[in-house]
Amino acid sequence: MGTPRISVVIPTRNRADSLRSCLTAVLEEIDPVRDEVIVADDGSGDAIVSVVNDFPAVTWLRLSHAGTCAARNRAVGAATGDVVLFLDDDIVCSEGLVDKHRRFHSDHIDVVDCLVGLVTWDQTRPISKHMVWLEDGGPLFSFNTIADPEDVDPRHFCTANVSVKRDFLVQVEGPFDERIKRFTDVELGLRLADLGMRLHFASDAVGWHLRSDTPASTDQRMFEVGKASVLLDEIHPGIAPSAADLSMARGLRVLAARMLTPIAPVLPSSIANRIWASRAAWSYARGRSAAPGSGA
Repeated sequence: MGTPRISVVIPTRNRADSLRSCLTAVLEEIDPVRDEVIVADDGSGDAIVSVVNDFPAVTWLRLSHAGTCAARNRAVGAATGDVVLFLDDDIVCSEGLVDKHRRFHSDHIDVVDCLVGLVTWDQTRPISKHMVWLEDGGPLFSFNTIADPEDVDPRHFCTANVSVKRDFLVQVEGPFDERIKRFTDVELGLRLADLGMRLHFASDAVGWHLRSDTPASTDQRMFEVGKASVLLDEIHPGIAPSAADLSMARGLRVLAARMLTPIAPVLPSSIANRIWASRAAWSYARGRSAAPGSGA
């Protein structure tokens, strides 16, 4: 392949501040002659206008509340590079991130070889004990569970920081399934795996995650994930995790976990993690129960 051209694809909606940080970093990383940055804006408000004006080198695509999958698909359709590098709009590239993806694809010329980079919390912001649990045992990323960086489970396919050769990406329909709202990257990763994808992991290609999370925000997200998992089961059975029961006994344990949450940060990690895991599992199960078609 020689030195591949990179198309950086970033979907966004109403995150003007984090998008500005994301673009500032990525434009320092790309080759301005060879590469391109494509932002698919899914109906952001007026705040996005100043970002558009400040980054004329970026290709801007405008959608109207079509969803993240549709935004990514539109950007992939416009991409002209040899490699598509997906980033989220709340990710800031570490130094050398784009070049690490570029060199990987230069060294791995087989179309099925893909690279996922590490995504972790921005070290310049406060990182709570709850946030540490989220990515180390909790329902977020779990890159620490990767045993072999040259043979990575496709469930680690993470569109916050992953690169795929465009010739491989166009072999799947979509490529993102616009019917689903969650598990979108895992679902695509599994379809690519069916075509022979070999997913590799680079712990030094770091994307700094600008988001912060609390137990309450995690509960809300897991509720929405649970709701979305019912439709996912209908379309692609076996991808979504099963849900815990909603028995009275479990409900009482969750109530106790909620009461203990304020002191969880000062408890031993083993106890605090059980508190947060109990809440997250309950929220996921409640979401599945509340979803249309769940049968609940």
